[in-house]
Amino acid sequence: MAYDRAAGVMSSVPRSLQATDPAAVRAVAARRRAAPSGWWGMLLLIGTEATLLAALVATYWYLRFRATSWPPPGVPEPKVVLPLILLGVLLATSIPMQAAARAARTGRLSATRSLLILALLVQAGYLAVQIVELRLDLLDFSPTRTAYGSAYFAMVVAHHVHVAVGLALSLGMLGRLLGGLTEYRTIGVRAITLYWHFVNVMAIVVVLTQISAAL
Repeated sequence: MAYDRAAGVMSSVPRSLQATDPAAVRAVAARRRAAPSGWWGMLLLIGTEATLLAALVATYWYLRFRATSWPPPGVPEPKVVLPLILLGVLLATSIPMQAAARAARTGRLSATRSLLILALLVQAGYLAVQIVELRLDLLDFSPTRTAYGSAYFAMVVAHHVHVAVGLALSLGMLGRLLGGLTEYRTIGVRAITLYWHFVNVMAIVVVLTQISAAL
């Protein structure tokens, strides 16, 4: 088995055949141009989730610009410091995720698993704290009594769901990696890394929108 640097995957075609056999050369070239269905599925998932979250954020701002008071009387202003700290923690997980993708591309199974676990622990901690904060918010105001509450909770919960999906994807990949690295699993790690980059970018939008009422 040889490592195909241009494709970024482990190739089952020996280097000697890649260099001399026309069929092998064509196979490698085709692999470089194509991506498995899982990769396109991830892009579709990201596009769908981005559209949903964009609609929720747009609704929040639409309601805010039409409101005379935001948040409405009786509803406390959102916290600022803690959400920003949590955002920084979540954004930092892009570093081990990207490193895991690079480790997978070079066939380093142990490093790939360790980096995924590191990111997973931080991401799970982030979600746990966010859920606690959500429960505290529910004690202060309702998602059904005001437009602010409806828009706020819909946007925040959607973000939490995205994080939970990312955790499930990472856990599933860690389970698959028990069987070792393959070409398909390498691309899977890269796809999950892309998803987490998306989640982190969306987190910036959500958190800044969330705290905007207090700025």
